[in-house]
Amino acid sequence: MFDLKMNQLRWETNVKNGVCGVQFDRRDIQMNKFAVTCLESQFHVFDARTQHPQKGFASVTCSVKDLNSSSGGAVGSTVWAAHHLPQNRDVCMIESGDGSLSLWRYQYPDQRKVKDSEGRELGVAGSMQRLSHRNISSQPVNSFDWSPDKMGLFVCSAFDQCIRVGFVTKLNKL
Repeated sequence: MFDLKMNQLRWETNVKNGVCGVQFDRRDIQMNKFAVTCLESQFHVFDARTQHPQKGFASVTCSVKDLNSSSGGAVGSTVWAAHHLPQNRDVCMIESGDGSLSLWRYQYPDQRKVKDSEGRELGVAGSMQRLSHRNISSQPVNSFDWSPDKMGLFVCSAFDQCIRVGFVTKLNKL
């Protein structure tokens, strides 16, 4: 994370796999959380509200490998991107290299920060819950966007050269 105002590095970490995508949950609010998608069926969600001087931001790591293999998906596929729902920043769609889309929800912990042994604030990561999973293509899903106006409406594309328009129902009940 680079601070453009101060022209200096604010924070960095190694997620141990190649990074494919990064997205903050909302652009119009104070920094809250962001998702990082990687190779090897992994994505990370970092809680950006509290930064510890040594440990950085608290995070939760999720693997879609086991989830995709049970439905016939490719094991170890790349997670291309995460896109947060504009109407609910705790819900995001994950695009996978096996042609699937997975809907996930971030659940906040009871306490978002605690004090470490030296009295400094330390962030506490929440957890991720998979809500839905659907294979929509035989090729990787490489692009996705939610409608800012109609909750649940999305458009996506895959390497099979098809554009798909879809709709996720019951998002208002989450």
